[in-house]
Amino acid sequence: MKTGRDMNNRREGSNQEKVQDLALMLAPFDDLRFAVLATSDDKGRPYASLIAFAFAPDHQTVIFGTPRATRKYRNIRDQRYVSILIDNRSQTPEDLRRAEAVTLVGTARPVTTGEYIKVFTDKHPQLAGFIDEPGTALIAVTIEQAVYVTRFQTVTTWVRQV
Repeated sequence: MKTGRDMNNRREGSNQEKVQDLALMLAPFDDLRFAVLATSDDKGRPYASLIAFAFAPDHQTVIFGTPRATRKYRNIRDQRYVSILIDNRSQTPEDLRRAEAVTLVGTARPVTTGEYIKVFTDKHPQLAGFIDEPGTALIAVTIEQAVYVTRFQTVTTWVRQV
């Protein structure tokens, strides 16, 4: 993993380098299975949900499924901006030194792409039936910003360049 300084220095480079930086930032979280999704309703009230997730192969998108008859889905439909917290904490005192977390901020949208379905069900084969149900929506979040935190206070930020 590159340090915050290394990543910030590389951010001045090409678009390809920026994409690689995001993939490097997200690499420690590839094997994790669950995250916390934060949405807000039409009045701006926050709501957090546990999700099973997968990264698209290019690490530019996070994929998850949700029943359409949920507050989570309603919030995404009404307000597409979301954040996702992924962390590797173990609930021990050592987490202050060892835990890593990344907050991903982006835009969510329902998708039906076969590639996204495959990526999600390859990581979560036990959820294949859930994803296939007519009342389930597959959601893709395009990552616009990533904030990586390690050692409790070392922060590195990646921002999509338009």
